[in-house]
Amino acid sequence: MSGETPATSARACRICGNAEGNLAHFPKEMMFGWREVFEYVECGRCGCLQIAEIPEDLEKYYPRDDYYSYKPPRKKQYPAWLLRLRHERTRHFLGERSLAGALLGAISKRPEHFDWFRRGNLTLDSRIVDIGCGTGGLLLRLQREGFRSLLGADPFIEADIDYGNGVRVLKRGLKELEGEFDFAMLHHSFEHMPDPAAALQALRAKLAPGGTLLIRIPVADCYARRRYGTNWLAWDAPRHLYLHTVTSIALLASAAGLAVSEVVYDSSGEQFSSSELYLRGVPFVKHSRYRPGHGPEAFSQAEWDEFQRRAAELNAKREGDSACFYLRSR
Repeated sequence: MSGETPATSARACRICGNAEGNLAHFPKEMMFGWREVFEYVECGRCGCLQIAEIPEDLEKYYPRDDYYSYKPPRKKQYPAWLLRLRHERTRHFLGERSLAGALLGAISKRPEHFDWFRRGNLTLDSRIVDIGCGTGGLLLRLQREGFRSLLGADPFIEADIDYGNGVRVLKRGLKELEGEFDFAMLHHSFEHMPDPAAALQALRAKLAPGGTLLIRIPVADCYARRRYGTNWLAWDAPRHLYLHTVTSIALLASAAGLAVSEVVYDSSGEQFSSSELYLRGVPFVKHSRYRPGHGPEAFSQAEWDEFQRRAAELNAKREGDSACFYLRSR
């Protein structure tokens, strides 16, 4: 266990309003190794971890030259015949059966996003928006796989981006985003939002009838957080303003007129490898050099494989440190 003794906090939870039995924790900024300390409150009722005071200068913690989400995606070009085959495979993974699609699916690995989309009953024409998508790397991948209605939004990019292939990423927040969508997805961006209740209200308003909202986030009610305390990778202070639990998401969803239809845990071995490196004081930007084969201080392949095995085991037990929440209008 972490060996930490959190202090009692008198601050009320911003999610459920509870002020009884709340605790204070003090993680450090470790992505870049600045080691600045921030206070977080753990709610004694819903379990949500939340930064006590949201920094006024949050943007400085997202340096565009160094923060991974804002690096330009790699540009890839494929011949038209190969793209047609990929589109056929996509239809197969989405449930449209054909002999060609089945053959292509049998010889290729199904990326995880097809699991997300099948749960949302999507087709290649479904309107998809990625909120907090950085420069839109995932959207470009989806375009190559045949999806035709793709939009991204991120308030921290320098300017609007038009890739010229139907994919656009707009520099704007939720309130400025126009249109309605069959599938809205937030991949590890919801925890960065200063007002999650207002964000869910805005997201519900943008869902088309029968639409699905996917929120992928770290979850605080997990083994790794208990094991590593403030050295848990997913604190990511101060960028992660809220680290939710299943309970706190259900409360927010209900208040916004949404219901959680499914929770699927998708944590990786990084919850162990990176948390172990935080225990050693190694900032996240240097973690790649500790992958197997990168030198004498790197993890062995056996250690790395064990991290992945333990992550899969925790996911099966609903104890992993990240999860996919599927929400729909009630």
